[in-house]
Amino acid sequence: MIDDNKKEKKENERPKVSIFKVLAFGIKYNFRVFPVFFFVINVISIIHGVSHGFITFVTQNFYDSVSDIITNNGTLRQAYLMIIALGVTLIIKDILNCVHNFMHRVMLTKSSGEMSKIIHDKMSRIDPVCFENIQLHDDMEKASQGAEAVHRLINMGITIFTFYLPYFLFMGYYLHHLKPQFIFAIVLVFIPVLLSQFIRTGIISKFEDKAAPIRREYNFYDSAITNREYFKETRILGAYTFFLGRFLNAMKKLSKVELSSNRKTNLLELCMSLLSAGGYIGILYMLVTALLAGEITVGEFAATFNSIGLLFVMMREMINYHIGNMAKNMGKAYSFIRFIEMPERGGVNSEPKYDKGIIAENISFTYPHCENKSIDNVSLEIKANEKVAIVGENGAGKTTLVRLLMGLYIPTDGKLTINGMDTTKVNNKSLFNGLSGVFQRFQCYQMTLQENIQISDSDNRHDIDAVVEQVGLHINGSSFPDGRYTMLSREFDGVDLSGGEWQRVAIARGLYRIHNVIVLDEPTASIDPIEESYIYRKFVEISKDKTAIIVTHRLGSTKIADRVIVMDKGKIVDVGSHYELMQKDGLYSKMFNFQAGWYKEAVEDTLIK
Repeated sequence: MIDDNKKEKKENERPKVSIFKVLAFGIKYNFRVFPVFFFVINVISIIHGVSHGFITFVTQNFYDSVSDIITNNGTLRQAYLMIIALGVTLIIKDILNCVHNFMHRVMLTKSSGEMSKIIHDKMSRIDPVCFENIQLHDDMEKASQGAEAVHRLINMGITIFTFYLPYFLFMGYYLHHLKPQFIFAIVLVFIPVLLSQFIRTGIISKFEDKAAPIRREYNFYDSAITNREYFKETRILGAYTFFLGRFLNAMKKLSKVELSSNRKTNLLELCMSLLSAGGYIGILYMLVTALLAGEITVGEFAATFNSIGLLFVMMREMINYHIGNMAKNMGKAYSFIRFIEMPERGGVNSEPKYDKGIIAENISFTYPHCENKSIDNVSLEIKANEKVAIVGENGAGKTTLVRLLMGLYIPTDGKLTINGMDTTKVNNKSLFNGLSGVFQRFQCYQMTLQENIQISDSDNRHDIDAVVEQVGLHINGSSFPDGRYTMLSREFDGVDLSGGEWQRVAIARGLYRIHNVIVLDEPTASIDPIEESYIYRKFVEISKDKTAIIVTHRLGSTKIADRVIVMDKGKIVDVGSHYELMQKDGLYSKMFNFQAGWYKEAVEDTLIK
């Protein structure tokens, strides 16, 4: 028991991510996406930072020139020149400020789209079996939150080094030149406030880990209350109150976690602000003392006194806003980096050999964090161009076996080759080449009919009329007022289809894709038996020279298959044609006779009425 707990704990541990890894990722990312723009904005940022410090130097010279006039040691010409120099410096600083802020907004807009692309690309490379793990869904939630956080964190981090650091270096040199002790006061202010932000990073990171699953729950209940696909059940079945209660409960839990995090961070920030104020007062005291002792000139005192406010504003802005927001976003950024570093399903490129068929040798499969095998020591060969039906009761393992035979999942034990390719050695692109599928839980895309069908193979420019006709869709009827260009969504001023019509669209989508192997996972569940029989007969004609794997609960449809595979509790318990299996007193014949009896009883009831 102890070993199992340790193992589970180890599996749930998340890899550590440092701030340096986040910054390194951001710099590489920015240089790769927009190298010239990134270089220019940082050069401008450095000049912008130095310009703020240079104003103090010019202001000092202006005050000294006025002081020299009063003491008859200077001329009006020198004062006027210093006024012009100060004005030009202020104008340049304001121009740089506008340009710098504008370029940051442009970079934010560009980067947002690129970050979303990174997430989507990563999703396409993650092993599909990971979607069975709740941890992945938490990671996806945090990664989507973290994508923008990474961008903001990177920009803030780079701004600190290219804008604030040059400014503070300039001011540090200037103050050290006036009196070296001034530097120590600034350092004493920096250290406690800086430390507080690093502590905040840990607090926020823990908050994100706790908040992500609650936020997913919160968003789900929100959609169950408000989204269109849920409204029929929530209204008719009276489930609105139930989901509202769950929604409010999730909101309370999320608020409680957030309140606890904010209480800790705000108390920490208050303590550090008090230390910062003490440092500010200390520097003012040192300035007055130095002036009275004759260690600095009136101009140096006035310029430094005027700039000391800006110095602390900039310091607080950098630490409380930039470093503070970095700390706030760090937890989300860590989640994003962890997500993109998740192991991917690799493999080499390979060309499928369709004459090899599909061969499973003693394969087993166990879902993540499950003890029982969903597929247990299954051996099977599906020859090229063969039609195979897979049947069994609910929970028999049909869907899992199909996902293995398609290459979506990799067996945890045994060997599986698809079209001559070992699923453990070949990448997804190669495995899915020439493979198509139609599933019971198909997607209803809010696009035109043509787009709904053509997305299965964007490189296939064949006419869709053939597959539309094959599945029995009448696109010139009232259901499709604009023919193939009819928008299939009321939300986009289009039409809505019946469940059967949507299922035919899904079947057409699967048939449109150029394929040699096709999987039909209960694709006719929403179509009546007569139409189902028609579609299957058409399907046999279409798939004459193709391999087909059919999963169905309606056993009458298995007559079109060359072989029927009967599954029970993750194992293959029988194999044969429909007629061969009916001659046996096995699970298949019992299931078939039960269904036939049910249909016969339904027909008799109809005749009596």
